Amino acid sequence: MTPDLARRRILVADNNADLAQVLGEIIRMDASLEFVGYVLTGAAALKRTQTESVDVLVLDLGLGDCHGFEVLDRLQSAASKTKVIVHTGHASAELAAHARRKGAVAYVLKDGDVDALLAAIRAA
Repeated sequence: MTPDLARRRILVADNNADLAQVLGEIIRMDASLEFVGYVLTGAAALKRTQTESVDVLVLDLGLGDCHGFEVLDRLQSAASKTKVIVHTGHASAELAAHARRKGAVAYVLKDGDVDALLAAIRAA
């Protein structure tokens, strides 16, 4: 088993608490990953990435208090080392390209393909 110090720390930011909890359970099944929790707002995502060690943020674009792109902008301006994977229901090449320009390392659809999400997390 991978030592705890080498495990990637994953935070989920999604306005759907049920989905965030399910994603947490899926992430926990991977011994190389550590699910550190979930948040429901962009402000909470920014606070957690600033006050805790978070290696990968799984970020929904439709957060209640701000858009996911605003979170990406703020993380970039803060020179955060947290890698961001946009996890969204919007199948749009334009949005995917925009997310990458804003610093996202991956753009994964919420289409039920958890293997694609886990692969993106591992690759981040």
